[in-house]
Amino acid sequence: MKFGACVGTSGEKIKVMKDAGFDYVETNLTEITAMSDEDFEAFLAVLNENDIPCEASNCFIPGEYKLVGKDVDYRKISAYVSKALGRASRAGIQSAVFGSGAARKIPDGISKEEAHKQLIYFLKEIVSPEAEKYGIRIAIEPLNKKECNCLNSVVEGVAVAKATGCDNIKTLADLYHVYLEEDQMDQIAAYQGEIIHSHIANPVGRCYPLPGDGFDYAPFIKALAKAGCTRCSIEAGTKDFNAEAPLALNLLRTF
Repeated sequence: MKFGACVGTSGEKIKVMKDAGFDYVETNLTEITAMSDEDFEAFLAVLNENDIPCEASNCFIPGEYKLVGKDVDYRKISAYVSKALGRASRAGIQSAVFGSGAARKIPDGISKEEAHKQLIYFLKEIVSPEAEKYGIRIAIEPLNKKECNCLNSVVEGVAVAKATGCDNIKTLADLYHVYLEEDQMDQIAAYQGEIIHSHIANPVGRCYPLPGDGFDYAPFIKALAKAGCTRCSIEAGTKDFNAEAPLALNLLRTF
């Protein structure tokens, strides 16, 4: 299993990750898409200077790009996706996580069935062809019901991914959301080839997993391995990244 961490574009944190022995960086796709050309080139330079790949991204679609509802502007969305995935490719991103709870929130008057149809259209007709140009795979991230009212379980995520019929549209499992939604580890393990990326945190407080924190991470890591998932990013809050990141990485490598 490769381990990374979600650090946005912070050069300081990227250096800490390199020194600690992380395998890759997970960046914020919304952030790098909004950057000026000069700032984006500077971000690429930071990755190059630290000699660490940026294999994944989160925050695919900003909240102002509504994907569900009666007035979805597909032309505007397509333009954004084209720019975002173009920059993702230049950064070396292999897996782009599609969480984007604000963008995919179901508004009043729209059924869950209709929302799923709209998301399937978005992923199949707009995202998949563009991602295919660069060899990027999309990982749908189920979000707990407190964060979003659409696609809350790994089961739903896999179902929508399969409904697209696209080989580059798959699913992510995030321990924080899995814990809150009570997804079953044996079910995650059974989705062989469907779980292509993962996020991890101590779900009690959504903080960095640390030795002696009282949470058993082994079942989740083992379920991911059985499903064939080979990449896992820490996505959590921390009061001291410099101190906690190396400790978390060492802990995760024990499973």
